[in-house]
Amino acid sequence: MTKKVSIIVPVYNVEQYLERCIKSITNQTYKNIEIILVNDGSTDSSLQICKTYESDSRFIIVDKRNGGLSDARNAGLKVASGDYVAFIDSDDFIRDEMIKTMLESAEKKNADICACDMVYLYDSGHLVYASGGDFTSGSVNNNPALIRINNSACNKLFKKEMFDDIQFPVGVYYEDLATIPILLYKAKCVTKVNEAYYVYYQRSGSIAHTANKKIFEIYDAIDGCINYVKKHGNEKAVLNELEHFYVIHGLDLTTIRIKDFDDKTLREEYLIQNMNELNKRYSEWKKDIFYKTAGIKKKFIYTMLSRGKVKTVLKIYDK
Repeated sequence: MTKKVSIIVPVYNVEQYLERCIKSITNQTYKNIEIILVNDGSTDSSLQICKTYESDSRFIIVDKRNGGLSDARNAGLKVASGDYVAFIDSDDFIRDEMIKTMLESAEKKNADICACDMVYLYDSGHLVYASGGDFTSGSVNNNPALIRINNSACNKLFKKEMFDDIQFPVGVYYEDLATIPILLYKAKCVTKVNEAYYVYYQRSGSIAHTANKKIFEIYDAIDGCINYVKKHGNEKAVLNELEHFYVIHGLDLTTIRIKDFDDKTLREEYLIQNMNELNKRYSEWKKDIFYKTAGIKKKFIYTMLSRGKVKTVLKIYDK
């Protein structure tokens, strides 16, 4: 294979993890790669670490003002010269065979996207497997449910041309959810490698437990995907699959995130607002298959939330 792969690494205050990430990329068995390190206004020694690789012709160092993850990825895309592109977060790392195996899979089927499985790595050393999707190859056109596979940008290899008219949205939460389903929708073929090549490090002290109204931007991300499909095909089956996101990500995952807030005094307010957002964006959510097939406990929680019984819900979670 002679195809060139651009690997984009957004870098922001990750001096403790950056070398591990870079080493995992330089150790790839596939060698026709360029490594784009995008320093996004780091205030620690991350930029200095990046600069130690300037003499290596495989590396491109981009130094920019802080603009967030999406802005850094977009900056990397602007200078990428590869046929394919991959995104690696700088506190994560990848297995040695990732690029080679995924490129082989993509080339074999002339696929626009190839996905792999992931593992979450915790400080304790505990690993949790995360599927990249239960399929071998296909497209959203012939299998609409493919639009709902794991929406991380990091466990995928993309043809660079897929981003000709697509950028990651800047300044918002849920940039992957707002972007990856659209790319999957565009793809003529998506393939899957059944190996957990991507290691997603779960840092302690995550902002995931911090109350922030931006969590409700999850609904904007879903709306954006739906609006894209409406403008570019308006297929009912695909729209139905995207509507499931309102229950999967909006009702379920956002509720779980709120109940895990460090500041417990804000949980009731946020649960009420979340249900208001859900009802506004997807008033028919009780007819959704992911609501109807929920387990007994979740179904009861959803019912209590729909009735505004947020105190009851929190008592259940706090037991």
